[in-house]
Amino acid sequence: MRAQASAPAPASKITRADLAAAYMRVDAAYTQRENAKTLPDSLRAQVNRTVDRAALSFFSGQFGAAVGTIDAAAAQLTGAPTLGPTKPTGPRSLNGAPVSAARDEYLARLAVVDSAGPLAQALLSARERAKLLVDVPSPERSAEFLNDPARLSRDLAREVSVLERGRDPYIGLVGDFWRVYRGANNALVPMRIVAPPSANVRKPVGVLLVLHGAGGDENMFVDAYGSGIATKLAAEQRLILVSPKTDLFGVTPEHFDALMVLLRNEFRIDSSRVYLIGHSMGAGAAARLVQARPAQFAAVALLAGGSPITVANAPPSLFVGAELDGIIPAARVEAAAKATPGATYELFRHEGHLLMVGNGVRRAVPWLVSHTR
Repeated sequence: MRAQASAPAPASKITRADLAAAYMRVDAAYTQRENAKTLPDSLRAQVNRTVDRAALSFFSGQFGAAVGTIDAAAAQLTGAPTLGPTKPTGPRSLNGAPVSAARDEYLARLAVVDSAGPLAQALLSARERAKLLVDVPSPERSAEFLNDPARLSRDLAREVSVLERGRDPYIGLVGDFWRVYRGANNALVPMRIVAPPSANVRKPVGVLLVLHGAGGDENMFVDAYGSGIATKLAAEQRLILVSPKTDLFGVTPEHFDALMVLLRNEFRIDSSRVYLIGHSMGAGAAARLVQARPAQFAAVALLAGGSPITVANAPPSLFVGAELDGIIPAARVEAAAKATPGATYELFRHEGHLLMVGNGVRRAVPWLVSHTR
């Protein structure tokens, strides 16, 4: 029996989890059609316009309308209605006990580990990761509702044990992990870090730093934006992908400095292959970061946003605008590119502000890695 589309729930009942699930549905459907090469320009344009209308509803606080519009776009791609917002589930458990019991055990063990010196950042990450083990995840905090408690608990068992032996469990650690690090002024910056298997060998590895747009968070580039295409392409190029929470990370370039100290402690970083991608708000933050730290990057790509980069010794820059973008019009992106010495500008036809990111990453990564510092 075919599922029936549900009417949009009242805005007060729509959560960040509902919005995230809706966006991931349409992103996955769009990416599937893209990969199968079954996305004609007319449908591409129609879906992009619909999703950007949903973004405008989101920014104006109409969350119920945003979910309904996103699901309408998904239906345009799949030909089938969606179920709409999901119902909350009951408390979670691990091995027959509440999830919080594992959290409390890990935190108690970490409390007696010396938090001074070289283990400070690692202890911070382990504690914040343990705090995600809650019985009922917050529907407003994606780090809680996206994490699998069973996998997280298994990982923490190893991390805590290594810390208890006075060692850093994150040195050379490959895989996909939600982390927190201490940036400038004692700020705690959440991030997703995805290190490919090749990152733990002796050969230095590069870095791909990605900054999401407004309304998103540190999980966007890993779980969405082209079904996480950035992680696949980064791994193919032997790059560690790092996705911090832009609205915190972009406040000061000193957060970047602290991040690079952390990465260089955990991996052998190839300083000639540090790349930067930003989307929308993240593109603006990326441009400001390059202005402040031009010598730190081999190249930068600004998707559907950004500002002129005029500092001396700036790396090569790629600006990409979207023809149908009603949030940051392509003309603004092109103007920023024209004001940036030596910049490359490209226009994506039939695409809008949000769904252009997947193809933007597909275009940006090969372009970025063609440059070294």
